[in-house]
Amino acid sequence: MGRIATERVVLSDGTEIPKGHSILVDSSMMWDPKVHPESPGEWDGFRFVRMREDPKKQNLAPLVATAPEHLAFGYGNNACPGRFFAANEIKIALIGILLRYDLRLGEGQTPKVLNLGFTCMLDPEIKISIKSRYCKTESLF
Repeated sequence: MGRIATERVVLSDGTEIPKGHSILVDSSMMWDPKVHPESPGEWDGFRFVRMREDPKKQNLAPLVATAPEHLAFGYGNNACPGRFFAANEIKIALIGILLRYDLRLGEGQTPKVLNLGFTCMLDPEIKISIKSRYCKTESLF
């Protein structure tokens, strides 16, 4: 999360943020081994299912949860107010895709995560084979 100070700000510890300066929030706890002890840097489709079973971490498991350990939707007073609506839109879109199409990685494709400065993203050049469940043609995107 990046922000630009629109006016001079002095924090409670005396730290000054001059007007016009950029600031970023450290979200590294989202990949912290203390929060996610089992391979925090690797994809795990059941990570949040297991978190729901742990009484100490079950509040972090819902998609719309906000906490210092999970800043996807912000935190505190500045948490995204539309996160509940956005989460439902994502779920509806995903259901529509899964009901209508068969998806698989292209031949020899291995997904990888790219860390580009402050950005963490999936490889944009990965090829995915998409086949309609209603039409017999298959496309590679």
